[in-house]
Amino acid sequence: MTSQRHRARTHALQALFEIDETDHTPERVVAHHIDAYLLTGEIEQFLRHLVFGVWGQRQFLDQTIASVASSWPIQQMPGVDKAILRVAVFELLIDGPAHTPVRVVIDEAVELAKQFGGDHSGRFINGVLGTIVTRYIESSRADDGASAS
Repeated sequence: MTSQRHRARTHALQALFEIDETDHTPERVVAHHIDAYLLTGEIEQFLRHLVFGVWGQRQFLDQTIASVASSWPIQQMPGVDKAILRVAVFELLIDGPAHTPVRVVIDEAVELAKQFGGDHSGRFINGVLGTIVTRYIESSRADDGASAS
């Protein structure tokens, strides 16, 4: 059985891909998903949170992704991989691990990559997110621990 949040992430991925590849507005795309798929409650709320949050923070998210995936410029990255990474990095760095555990975010992103991405998308997504966790989350925790001493 698919969780409510997984369904919302799937719709967020699809919506963000569409927004990025067309001239459709986030409002229009989200409204279409809600209406067409009869999304309500937690799914609708989390979909809105992800799409509008990611879209509003995409410059920061893209810079962060580019900083760890330097051999894949963001503009040359497959659209599905870019959308998945944006959602995951948003959850990791903006929502933070208190909102969704790191392992859950990574597992969900890899699962979406396997379902919607290319043959190597799962490994690519896992590698990028692993580096982001090491560089931004674990180093922040280490810094906090050092300053507490």
